[in-house]
Amino acid sequence: MTNLNFGKPRPLWRVLTLSVVTFMLYYGWYKYIIQEELRRYNGYGWSGTLCLFPFVIGVALPQIIYQLYPTLGSWVSSLSLLGIVWIYIVQYKLYRTVNELYRKEGLKEPLTIWWLFIPGLNLMVGFRQIHFLSEYWAKKQNTSIDDPFAQAIPLISLNL
Repeated sequence: MTNLNFGKPRPLWRVLTLSVVTFMLYYGWYKYIIQEELRRYNGYGWSGTLCLFPFVIGVALPQIIYQLYPTLGSWVSSLSLLGIVWIYIVQYKLYRTVNELYRKEGLKEPLTIWWLFIPGLNLMVGFRQIHFLSEYWAKKQNTSIDDPFAQAIPLISLNL
């Protein structure tokens, strides 16, 4: 039985598979629930709603306004960049949180933050964040996870 004080280990292969088959809806839920779990576990932090709501509104609202009022100009839809910037802020905070969890356990921090700002590598950091958070929760529950995707691509699971 899972301890309610810990998060649930979610292997990368499962997160990616469910995200693809649900057209990224699962990934949105994943982002929400891990923030809630981390907040409950740490006793502080941002809620899942605080992390996702500004992103969704920031991306969707300008597009809706542009479709309803095209005379305002395409600059309105470019406001969606605010949502993108917000999700980068959330990701940065999450990477710091995962590193902090490892540091508190006396382990080497697994995530390298500067990768976040390099296109292509930021995706790899996201994969690594999913993997190492799942590994952390599994260790806290004295269990292990099977993640063939992370094993197939060593860069994901190596603690660099």
